[in-house]
Amino acid sequence: MITILFLFSCKQEPLEVYSGNPAIYFQGAIRNNIYEPKDNGNFSFGYMDPAEKNAVYSIIVASMGGIQSTDRPYKLSIDPSSDLKEGRDFEFLDRSFNIKAGQMNDTLFLMLNRTVELKEKNLTLFLQLESNAHFKTAMNSQLIGTGANEQIKYFTTFTFWANDIAGTPWFWDATQSTTASIVNGYLGKFSGKKLKLLIDRYGLDLDEITAIGYQASASAILAWGYGLKSYFEEMQAAGTPVLDEDGLPMTVGVYLQ
Repeated sequence: MITILFLFSCKQEPLEVYSGNPAIYFQGAIRNNIYEPKDNGNFSFGYMDPAEKNAVYSIIVASMGGIQSTDRPYKLSIDPSSDLKEGRDFEFLDRSFNIKAGQMNDTLFLMLNRTVELKEKNLTLFLQLESNAHFKTAMNSQLIGTGANEQIKYFTTFTFWANDIAGTPWFWDATQSTTASIVNGYLGKFSGKKLKLLIDRYGLDLDEITAIGYQASASAILAWGYGLKSYFEEMQAAGTPVLDEDGLPMTVGVYLQ
């Protein structure tokens, strides 16, 4: 809390977060000792077993101004331009939308349904926190990064998109990431089955590694590549080769062959 208050006090227009109603915002995270708002997220059924028809995605709504002894409702709206539809593609597990007594945060749980619409394209949900009698939305945006990586992150808007397409994630896609050739050199040709294997064996966060702009570290790529190579060789020796989506043995990249 002290870190967040310090960061906000350094903005050109200091926020008076304790005067009037407390502030409410989508909770971010501290990266490299700097607080960053989190204004987007994504999920894909494309990397999951076909038998799995539902999944839960969570978004944390946080408040500032101190703990209270009563529940405090906050206002959350859905932009009508959203094509991820409530009642069809998702449901809120709890639609009360309030910061409960003795708490500073609330967690929104989206129950995602594996609908046929998600197989066609990315569907997007635009969420907006609004001021009400209990909370204000004084915090708007924060500039993060420098140079070519500079971007604006927002506190009270959250963009979420979902699909059921096992597409190549950003860090593995040579048309998007400048380091994808190295990834391909170690991990080999992308397939949804291979990515699922990586996720299962290394406990990776699907939301993180499929996010736009995600870059795996060099040490991670090396570990994944050599780990897959060892696993493929072990399974081959046991007479149970790991087969890819095309029915052929799964392989690593040219750097490890």
